[in-house]
Amino acid sequence: MKSCILLIASLFLFISLGAQHNAKQTHDIAGHNENTHEETLQKFKVALTLGVTHIPEAFELGHEEDAVFVPTIGLDFFYIINHRWSAALIADLELSDYIVDFKREELNRERALILCLLAGYEIMPHWGVLFGGGIEIEKHHNLGVMRVGTEYEFPL
Repeated sequence: MKSCILLIASLFLFISLGAQHNAKQTHDIAGHNENTHEETLQKFKVALTLGVTHIPEAFELGHEEDAVFVPTIGLDFFYIINHRWSAALIADLELSDYIVDFKREELNRERALILCLLAGYEIMPHWGVLFGGGIEIEKHHNLGVMRVGTEYEFPL
């Protein structure tokens, strides 16, 4: 059962569903003049994401685990700065409960909401990395978080 959960979590790690408008292009069809060829960069993008959150050490279902992978669903808002860089506001909801050891106290984490402000860099067309920080909001105790991730996007 645990290997099945790990497999599903790994699949979520590599799947990201993104929706964006294709960049608009204008062409001078009659003259085919290169000076009139322009590419306009779309400034905003919204994405629905399915993923996993890695918790380095936690208790899950009463057992201590070296690492816990919590399935998440999220909504991402991107502002495109240029062809390589973007800024993002990420809102993710963790879909599982677990316990973490925080300053020698066990904190119960139930369906936490994660809000992060990230910087994104496109390393290849449609493939990028994200990094930044934010807050994990949960009814027992809020925590600061650091986020590092990768995404592959495709237009719907």
